[in-house]
Amino acid sequence: MVNFELSLVNNQEAHSIDDDKTEKKAELILAYIFRTEKILNTSVLSGYDLSDKIISVDVVLTDDEEIHELNRSFRGKDKPTDVLSFALFADSMEKEIFPNGEIALGEVIISVETAKRQADDSGMTLDEQIDFLLCHGILHLLGFVHPDDESLKVMLGLQDEILSEIKKY
Repeated sequence: MVNFELSLVNNQEAHSIDDDKTEKKAELILAYIFRTEKILNTSVLSGYDLSDKIISVDVVLTDDEEIHELNRSFRGKDKPTDVLSFALFADSMEKEIFPNGEIALGEVIISVETAKRQADDSGMTLDEQIDFLLCHGILHLLGFVHPDDESLKVMLGLQDEILSEIKKY
């Protein structure tokens, strides 16, 4: 059985976020992915024996200033963005090593300020937009990318499927 270890840090104060609820949503997203073979089998974890493994993900909620600096430092883009994913497992050369049975997928960083603007522009709630970005970031940690319109369409379809499923909870 796969277990999940989630860490959530909320570095921003501009918008009220229910950290426990956000952490629970991340767990629901991961649980759906890990019980859905068609998603898991197209991820970087395809072919691995995941029984009795701990899958860890760190989530950071931040502001535009911090994500702008990260975006500039790591992607060379001098502007804030909505979500950044720093994959550990997907980018690792040491995929056969699982210290203490843990697979550290990486970190998802979300700008709550940008998410709020996007939510307002799209008619979504802030919670819905954060769920969308969280799901998007987690898929990136699992090796999903969208370098072209077709792969973006596929990834957004997966997000819609996952988010529709977790709305039931």
